[in-house]
Amino acid sequence: MKLILSGEGPTDLGTVQLVAGKWEFVPGPMAWIVDKILEVDYTAYSLLEFHQAGGNCVIYVCKSKLNSCRREGRTLLPGFKYGKENAFFARNAQCLALHAKKISEEDSGIPVIAVLFRDGDGTNSKEEWSKKVESMRRGFASQEFLTGVPMVPNPKSEAWMICALRNPLYTNCASLEDQSGNDNSPNSLKDQLKALCGGSHPSAEKQAYLVKYGTVDPGRIDMPSFSVFKQDLHRAAQNAGL
Repeated sequence: MKLILSGEGPTDLGTVQLVAGKWEFVPGPMAWIVDKILEVDYTAYSLLEFHQAGGNCVIYVCKSKLNSCRREGRTLLPGFKYGKENAFFARNAQCLALHAKKISEEDSGIPVIAVLFRDGDGTNSKEEWSKKVESMRRGFASQEFLTGVPMVPNPKSEAWMICALRNPLYTNCASLEDQSGNDNSPNSLKDQLKALCGGSHPSAEKQAYLVKYGTVDPGRIDMPSFSVFKQDLHRAAQNAGL
């Protein structure tokens, strides 16, 4: 099986960096969340660790590649029902689905799971968050791709991390989704995460470490946007035959 990831930067699914003259994928905290759920419930081993050991089972697709991909098949156009912005997310999912299907076909039909990460961002509107998730689902469905997963924290990924780190741990986390995703707002989620990490903004590496080594346990995070992501990941894993 191969895991295909596409996010926005180092502090979510990760990034690709030049290491010793070679481009390598460096997983972020959200990638480790995906990995931990799959390991516990399906694979019994870490896909990310296997990949880092030379297993070649994880592929990262940068955001710019999705934005510039040549769309094939049914074109998703903006319209009154969905709006231009949500059509953009649908096209991103469509492009990721096309890329994932091509990888699967080139590798003798190997099962693939593709995760598309986007922050809810800016607003705590559950309606806008829902539209983003549904637009991604439409994009995957337009290519009859049954193993695509929208990963959309509401309002942003810091809320998921805070749920696991604040005291008491993993409790009343749904209320975090009522807070603004604006980093300039008073007591922003970014500042709350900073306070929980010793007063300095945690790097992508630090956040990834917290998930990889169990300080953040995805199995205990209970909040609406996380539950939707997890259900979609379970569905994709089952459709992939795991």
